[in-house]
Amino acid sequence: MKYDIESLDSEAGVIASLIHHPEYRWFCDKLLPNHFSDTGNRCIYAAIIGLVDMEIKTIDPYNIMEYLSSNEATKTISKAISLDRVKECCEMSDILARHSEEEFTLCVNNVVDAAFRRDALRKLEECERICADRSEPDVEKRIYETIDSVISEFSRTEEIPNFGDVVDDLWEDVLAHQDGKDAGIPFKFPALAPYTRIEPGELAVVGAPAKGAKSILMLNEAVDILKYGKSVMYIDSELSDRLFLCRMVSHLTKIEFFKVRSGRYGEEEAAMIRRAIEWIKEQPFVHLYIPIFDQQAVYLAVKKTAHKLGKLDVLIVDYIKATGDSTDAYATYAELGKFVDLIKNNICGDMGIAGLAAAQLTATGKLADSAKIARNASVIMTLLDKTPGEIEADGRECGNKKLSVVLNRNGAQTMPGEYISLEFNGNIISLEEAKQCMHESPY
Repeated sequence: MKYDIESLDSEAGVIASLIHHPEYRWFCDKLLPNHFSDTGNRCIYAAIIGLVDMEIKTIDPYNIMEYLSSNEATKTISKAISLDRVKECCEMSDILARHSEEEFTLCVNNVVDAAFRRDALRKLEECERICADRSEPDVEKRIYETIDSVISEFSRTEEIPNFGDVVDDLWEDVLAHQDGKDAGIPFKFPALAPYTRIEPGELAVVGAPAKGAKSILMLNEAVDILKYGKSVMYIDSELSDRLFLCRMVSHLTKIEFFKVRSGRYGEEEAAMIRRAIEWIKEQPFVHLYIPIFDQQAVYLAVKKTAHKLGKLDVLIVDYIKATGDSTDAYATYAELGKFVDLIKNNICGDMGIAGLAAAQLTATGKLADSAKIARNASVIMTLLDKTPGEIEADGRECGNKKLSVVLNRNGAQTMPGEYISLEFNGNIISLEEAKQCMHESPY
């Protein structure tokens, strides 16, 4: 019995959507060219993926054919498709393109499902021949191997191992975290080391009041992480690229921000600025200004950046807030929860990226929508001004800001009344660890 297992409509939908929305490439990581049943579709899909990975944004017949003919891996199969076929495909894309992530993902899943069914059927036919061959010495082994190959390729879930099989690897990870050999990245402030580090798969959140230096802390951490040789993506809802660069240069050179921004500096300071800019140009660093966060845009941007850099170590989000303009408080609250969940689970967890985010504190010193953030955050810290009484009691050498660890899933928290002393200097975009003073807990 012959079976017609194809999904040509979905194949056409995938290609048409990618022509109009090349960024959808990051939603089809598991869809391979050989999953397409039509040879022409297979060639066009391979070319589009290749063009997007090369950061070529114009997906047209000329670029598709040029990619196929110039790429060694696709030069042979390019002979199986004509320019007229590619032109027709591009013209039809206006009608067939899907314009939402959900519709595109549905098309992708249909193509993968049809490919699985075709491959499974071929493997079962191969099993039939093995069973019919009486000279086959180990029928059971051959059948298991044959079926397992297709199951492994298309499996949508990770194999669940026996715990004993992973204990050795887990213990190596435990050893890596002992005696300061943590696999993560230390925070800029050494006094935080006993509490937490910046670790892959985890999300650390720092809360501060409005205009409370949370963005300056994020920038300080970004520069410190880069000095460890790590790659950083900074998603910013507050500062444009130009203003962020001015802040970064001020921080690196210790030249006042207003001088950097206005150009009121001398020749010696200009030389320092040039050196700072040359250093920045060499860093694996991406700053993306998004005034209003959109979940899909953020996810796609992170995926694309990780691909561009080869490996993304740390994602910094400045700052966590609801992305829409809904007047419905419940809807806004739910939306914020989805956004934090996206950062912690879909980005940090699934992609193995360390997350660091800022959030705004209310007038009472609580995180706005704290339940939604606390549910996903690995550690939550608060950054506050010291009161005049605290500055007097601690001494001026102990700084003007205080940092407390108020929630920690992976370690200790500061006791009530306990904090890490920091020195804040907004003129040069600086937060440094100050002399630490003993604080007696009222409990």
